[in-house]
Amino acid sequence: MIYLAGSQSHLAKLFPKPEEGETIPVQFIDMQYKLAGWCPEQKRSVYVDDFRNTEGLKRVREVTLLKVYNWILGGTSFIELSEMERRTFEEVMDTFIKYGGEIHFTRITVDGRKVNHFILKDAPLSNKRIDMRTLAEMLDNTNEY
Repeated sequence: MIYLAGSQSHLAKLFPKPEEGETIPVQFIDMQYKLAGWCPEQKRSVYVDDFRNTEGLKRVREVTLLKVYNWILGGTSFIELSEMERRTFEEVMDTFIKYGGEIHFTRITVDGRKVNHFILKDAPLSNKRIDMRTLAEMLDNTNEY
């Protein structure tokens, strides 16, 4: 179950920022290492691949840019991760690969700062019994006269 406080429009963005207690189900697409910096003219963060392209940017730092499918948006979103947040995501992703489930993105407060956090939840179908059959077996059962 997804808990949304008030309107969900702030969750359906290119760079979503859920409040504490809100979660966004996401599907991993890609991870890229970038340099990020604040561009005063554009009043937003800018991501570049080369340090030579950081002229005029403030607070330049190395980040991991996570590309995910945002199920609330119904499209692609990006999440900027610090080194610590990337390691946490990789742990959740490793568990997801082994056991399945749903990855949910939220933000929590740690030492007075909001940090990105990922939670692995059971998939809705995980509690149901699924019979493994081949397509040929299913077709054979329907062709009985």
